[in-house]
Amino acid sequence: MSTKTSKYRKKKQKIRMKNEKLEEKEQEKEFTETEKKFNELYPYLQKDKDFRYLRKFMQSRLNKSGGVRLLSKKEAKRQRVYCWQLIKTIGKEILEGKELTSISMPIGLFEPRSFLERLSDGFAYAPIYLERAYESTTPVERLKNVITFAVSCIHLSLTNSKPFNPILGETFQSNLSNGTTIFCEQTSHHPPASSYELIGPNNNYYYYGQQIWSASFRGNKIKCTQTGANTLEFKDGTTIVWDNPTISISGILMGDRITNFRGSIKFADKKNDLEAQVIFDPSQLGFFKGLVFSRKLPTHSVAGTIYKLSESKNKNKKIISTLSGTWLDQIYFDEKLYWDIDENIPERPMPIKNPLPSDSLFRKDRNALLKLNMKESGELKVKLEQKQRYDRKLRAKCEKLKKKKKKTKK
Repeated sequence: MSTKTSKYRKKKQKIRMKNEKLEEKEQEKEFTETEKKFNELYPYLQKDKDFRYLRKFMQSRLNKSGGVRLLSKKEAKRQRVYCWQLIKTIGKEILEGKELTSISMPIGLFEPRSFLERLSDGFAYAPIYLERAYESTTPVERLKNVITFAVSCIHLSLTNSKPFNPILGETFQSNLSNGTTIFCEQTSHHPPASSYELIGPNNNYYYYGQQIWSASFRGNKIKCTQTGANTLEFKDGTTIVWDNPTISISGILMGDRITNFRGSIKFADKKNDLEAQVIFDPSQLGFFKGLVFSRKLPTHSVAGTIYKLSESKNKNKKIISTLSGTWLDQIYFDEKLYWDIDENIPERPMPIKNPLPSDSLFRKDRNALLKLNMKESGELKVKLEQKQRYDRKLRAKCEKLKKKKKKTKK
């Protein structure tokens, strides 16, 4: 290699490193400005230590091509150290597609909360949209508000760190200002299943369901699926049921960290013969095939339709309303605005006083991390995981004994 070529490469490398530092400074500046704006909108979060994790959401923001991007490169680098450590330890299992929910993660990737607490965040728009749905005078208007509730709440569950996996039997209870009560409980260890119910003021609505989580590592991405139906019942006998989209997180080991939702949500109101479907990133699925756009829609776009089912099976479904917008800022039905992220402020579910002894707020590992004691939190987390594995073995033994007794009786 000639001296000139070597000097040229070194010079090129210096320029690249300089540009990277400038880019990092710009992103940190952008993060600081965004955080300042967030604190102006939500001043109470600065005083509430138990809820300070939400400020971390401001490390993420809208990505130009779509989805939510992690702004702070420092945070991304910090987390990647733990990700690489995990891969070095059990890399073969991860690369073979082992279920991530069954793997013990490094404490450095966690936030000081249980998943049940994060699950409750997804109900923050209930006082607005579930109340509107209850007060709606037509079935179609009610379904529109339920869809708006389901889609607008999605971004509230996004944080940059992982919550603690709930222990079997763990609970979390909270309230909303309009009188809605929220109950969450971990009802299964493997597969991990979290059950919940919301009881509206004066029993105006009853919302319940179960989320069974599954996650797998795919190269530089993590794919998460949420199975389990969401059911919403009203006093007049109307029941609306819907499912969940999948989550895709790219840039785990390199590149920008982008979070997106994929697939679709299907809604059904059998009493009023109504169905609906909301598609995430519709241009990718060819939803707009045949239509002309000046540019590709961002990946956080959504599109959907509400159908009236025909009495005759031979006739097609009748489209009675169309949805457009994104799950990050606005939702429209027939060009009428139903949700705006800047105008409709979500309300944090507040933990109840004197909760059950099984409540997430009493977890020792969570509370140690809240005090920024990572070493103690990690040790306590390992102890809880070991205890839960032991309990699982005992339950398995009991089940075997029960089966043997049944066979003996026969």
